[in-house]
Amino acid sequence: MRRATVATTLAALLPACAHAPPPAPPQPVATTSMQPPSTAPAPPPALAWPPALAEAMKDRGDPHAPPLALPGDARGRERWLAFVGPPESAVAAWRVARAASGEVEVEPVARFPYGAKVLGGVVRGETAFILVESAAVLDQPAGLRGVWVDAGPRASAFDASPLALADVRDVAELEARVAHPPAAGAAERNAVSLLATLRAASASTAMLARSLAAEGADVGVAWQATFVQKLGRLDGEGSAPSPLADRVLGVVRAAVQTQACGADACEAWTDGGHAIVRFVVQGGRWVVRAVVEDAQPPKGGPAGAPHVVTAASSGASTDAALRARARRVEQVLGEAPLAAGGGTIGVALTDLTRDVPVVAVQEGGAARLLSIEAGTVRAEAAEAKWEAAFADVDGDGRTDVVVHMSGKRADGSAVTWTQAFLAPPPSVQATALEPDLVTALATMDAADAATGARAASAPGGAAPSKDEACRLLATASTVAGFQKVTAPDARVLRFDEPGMPTWRPRVVRAPKIAADDVRGLGAHCAELVCSATRPYCAWAAGADSMHAWFAWQGGQLVLAGAADYTGE
Repeated sequence: MRRATVATTLAALLPACAHAPPPAPPQPVATTSMQPPSTAPAPPPALAWPPALAEAMKDRGDPHAPPLALPGDARGRERWLAFVGPPESAVAAWRVARAASGEVEVEPVARFPYGAKVLGGVVRGETAFILVESAAVLDQPAGLRGVWVDAGPRASAFDASPLALADVRDVAELEARVAHPPAAGAAERNAVSLLATLRAASASTAMLARSLAAEGADVGVAWQATFVQKLGRLDGEGSAPSPLADRVLGVVRAAVQTQACGADACEAWTDGGHAIVRFVVQGGRWVVRAVVEDAQPPKGGPAGAPHVVTAASSGASTDAALRARARRVEQVLGEAPLAAGGGTIGVALTDLTRDVPVVAVQEGGAARLLSIEAGTVRAEAAEAKWEAAFADVDGDGRTDVVVHMSGKRADGSAVTWTQAFLAPPPSVQATALEPDLVTALATMDAADAATGARAASAPGGAAPSKDEACRLLATASTVAGFQKVTAPDARVLRFDEPGMPTWRPRVVRAPKIAADDVRGLGAHCAELVCSATRPYCAWAAGADSMHAWFAWQGGQLVLAGAADYTGE
């Protein structure tokens, strides 16, 4: 049986105007104004949720665009993809299913791009292809078009061809393109040929030029893996080195190392992050047609001294942002001003992540929801209580979050955990919260979130240079040396949970340090990375890592604590 393809534009979904007799001609009106009558078009009527969805969606917010009908499910229910938000851009997408009995089930879409205006969509089989246009939110430019794909729990045929639909301009073109997805098995068949092209192109700038499409290769950056902003074109006729050629050559070489190729594209991980090399066939061979790197978030810097931030008296802003994206908002733990220029940051418990808080960051026209990575911690407690407090722990002028969990294990023993998480940079590209390991030693014994916020924002002194840190760690690698260069309350933490040096460590305090506890503290000095503004250095290689916290006493640099990974 042939699968039906449904193409929907916003215009087609809007209700048609009822036919009515023409209005009577206007009567003359006396006036003393010389201004002509306004010719501005009347604003379009406000959208309303269709009756079938109205009750389930009324508390989520206003409809941003008409819902897109999806094929019925195995239970015979009608289904839609619904978009919430103002006319300028959607803030959330929901899958809605309605049974013949009238019972409605809603499910939030986990990842819908921020600042995206829905222009229309195409449904093919079980997959929805939504044409969107970028709005100017945070650092994202306006006017870029892209396609967001929702295949639900299944894989889409276009997963093997990332950004294949990034140049689609309208719904008619989208319908034509999705009618011809990459063939099944194309990724396996083409991967070897694509890698061979990359290897040849990676040899030199001249070889790169020979591997480009006849019309050259477009070079650009991707926003939210959806919108592509073209920055230039590399001409295949020339072979002279240039900054653009060097940039493309770096991506090509990284793709050779990554070896992750699909139907007509290869992915790479570079120093700048994720990148995609797209190919076309010309003259019977694969050639490079486009190179796209992820746009980079802006880099912040110190704007003042770390300090505690007072929570707002109400969490209403956080609650409203969450209701557009979560079925249940169980408790807003706190909300605070984000920065001097505006915005809010809030912490809440919802049904989005089981028994672990989420953080809502609202600024620059975007409401971002970010998960706190604490599943390992929460799994330790049979029951738990969460608290939140706020502080600018790194002095960058943006409010950070300090969370505290207290609870009991199944055997009745107590378990606690406190961690600061840095506010994400003002970018749509920032999709995760970073734990602030710089303050992890200071907060690990905090009795509650407020105490943790004060400890995390306490003055820590200047950052040591890498050479200073290396010399001190080398001395501290013996028991005698450790006693000479450490603070009186220094500790060594032996931990076995990757990336979590203060979670359930074996703590050895300075008077009881043994040779095995400090052996090798300075062994990885070449890989050591030190904070530019705070007294902390670390190195990491896969799951393994070492962390060092410093302090200043009487003008001398001392070691306040160190953590070494002991897992496998």
